[in-house]
Amino acid sequence: MILDAGAFIALDNPAKRRVVLALVRQMQADGVVPATNDAALAQAWRDPARQVPLAMLVKAMDVYPFGDPRVVGQRCAQTGTSDVVDASLAVLADQLGVKVLTTDAADMRRLGVDAAEL
Repeated sequence: MILDAGAFIALDNPAKRRVVLALVRQMQADGVVPATNDAALAQAWRDPARQVPLAMLVKAMDVYPFGDPRVVGQRCAQTGTSDVVDASLAVLADQLGVKVLTTDAADMRRLGVDAAEL
């Protein structure tokens, strides 16, 4: 499963943090390594001293590069969207054959990927 910036930002909220970390623990128990890309991580990364749960989570994840900007841009054009970070995650989800964990599943579905709402 791919985590978007919304999942990372949710770690700042104690109630949502428990949900995110429980989902990640379940993924790990199932042998699944959570993933994201560097652009989504950059959207959420601000202060690692304050964002300890995020800093710890990143150590247990695969962080992929943004991807081919032409492919990402084409995904935006095909779906009538403009968020290139979401589009890059959608492309990555297609490549890995996985869902995206997000706080805005409707946006990810517009981009043509299966999404789980956080």
